[in-house]
Amino acid sequence: MVSSRAPMAARYPIADQLLSLCVCVSATVSGAPEPKVQSNLFKRIEVQEDDRDTRIEHPARPQLGVLASCTLSVAHRIRTCSILVRGCFPAYTPLRSFSPYLCHSPSGTSEENLFRRQQSLATLSSVASPLDPPRTPIVSIPPPSSATLKSALITKMHVVIIHPEQWNGGSDRCTVALIRHFVSKGYKVTWLTTMIDEYWKDHKFDGVDIREVGLKLHPGDWWSQNVALGWYLVLNNIKPDLVVVDHSASCVPLIKWRYPSCKVLFYCHFPQQLVTPSRFFLYRWYSNLIGLIEEHLFEQTDVIMVNSHFTASQFSRVMPRIEKSKIRVVYPPCDVDSIVISAEKPMSRRDRPQNDVYVFMSMNRFWPEKRLDIIVEAASLLKKRGYKFLVQLAGSVMPHIPESRIYYELLQKMTKDLDVTDVVHFIPSPSECQKFELYRQCDSALYTPPNEHFGIVPIEALDQRRPVIVCDSGGPAETVIEDVTGSKILKPTGELLAEAMVHHIKKQEWPALDCDETYEKQRARFDRDFSLRGFCAHIDEAVAQLFPDLAAISSRNRRALA
Repeated sequence: MVSSRAPMAARYPIADQLLSLCVCVSATVSGAPEPKVQSNLFKRIEVQEDDRDTRIEHPARPQLGVLASCTLSVAHRIRTCSILVRGCFPAYTPLRSFSPYLCHSPSGTSEENLFRRQQSLATLSSVASPLDPPRTPIVSIPPPSSATLKSALITKMHVVIIHPEQWNGGSDRCTVALIRHFVSKGYKVTWLTTMIDEYWKDHKFDGVDIREVGLKLHPGDWWSQNVALGWYLVLNNIKPDLVVVDHSASCVPLIKWRYPSCKVLFYCHFPQQLVTPSRFFLYRWYSNLIGLIEEHLFEQTDVIMVNSHFTASQFSRVMPRIEKSKIRVVYPPCDVDSIVISAEKPMSRRDRPQNDVYVFMSMNRFWPEKRLDIIVEAASLLKKRGYKFLVQLAGSVMPHIPESRIYYELLQKMTKDLDVTDVVHFIPSPSECQKFELYRQCDSALYTPPNEHFGIVPIEALDQRRPVIVCDSGGPAETVIEDVTGSKILKPTGELLAEAMVHHIKKQEWPALDCDETYEKQRARFDRDFSLRGFCAHIDEAVAQLFPDLAAISSRNRRALA
């Protein structure tokens, strides 16, 4: 039997000879010298299983002139038609043998229909035609097992993640969690991004097709970057089944236009026009204009996930035309064990060696909106009052973004001007292991951004059994329980933060975190709302809603596949 990847001349000698004749005739008519015609002008058929189509690889065409090229193109079309003739008029297998799978409407279970389609395609690819040499009889295909059926169905799901600028923040960790979850489900995953920070260079992303598209655009301009990534997706003909987008919906119309059957899931960390409301008026005008346009773009998405109830309320306020049924609250995941395999188990403050002074730790990006300046102001007030303490300012510094670099330098200058360099230490861009080591060493955590979209730091502090001080607004107000797992301040000011820090210094213990029995109750709440397992369950629920056939087959075969 001739292989499906054998030369085309061996499979279609008549059409190949016709093609060769057309080349010679066209060369003669156009006056070009007669080319050396080989018996096989086609190299081979390349079967792309992921794209589920058959592509013909053409050889380099001779320089035959305009008429010759047109004649050669017609010959290629004739050659393509011979492939269709082979499938439509088989010689040795009657058409009625596979007509139930092609001509009648499907009936029966989804597994049976899938098996029928597989068997019909196998029949079409194995039957002979008048253009082929005789072949061996067809061997019947046995029905697939449940495990094979699930594998055949799931592995064909192609998920594309569009996330510009992979730094080391909460949204970037959420993207990594999405990627690894889709890979664990057996999907084909393609990740499109404009840059990847050095922090992630040593991380392994097995089974992920990473496309780092270098773009000379302004850092943080997610609107333009997502447009460019959308065009990259379309021009490279990647053919996704599901596209997950965040930061900006600017690429959604292009994706929906090119791939109408593709589903789009948007994960909203915060509405674009509310991200930086305190900047100068031109930027606010530009951001508001983009927000008005994005309301129409979001209407083309299939599912919108937001990272907190606060974000959901803000999203509905600025985009009232979006259907409420599209919006789901899905907290970003915090999974210490999977992020840091070598991390020690969370230890209460009373079970570890006591610090000589009370240690506060802030884990946040050095960014103006994070309001780390009030921590320096509060440290100055506490030092004047004679308290013994230490503040550790840890977080990522993004050298490519001027705002981050300048703000980091301003904070350092501020500590010198207020004479608190002895009690305020800077730890720029700590590693993952260093970060959780800082959690274990500190006595309380600080998280000062007002109206924060979600805030992963309070969740990490809860997991590490440390109380945290947050602003009573935004996502952190949902995750921190007053005087149980931390404290809240009404406004981001140095005076209010200093009072909360004094309260933590004087408070001897936090029973909900220091006592093992009560901590287990908080841990159960953590697993339900903020763990990686809960996050993945919400993602699977959304995928099942977008692809009901996949959900039906998975539920039907769950017992057999267990």
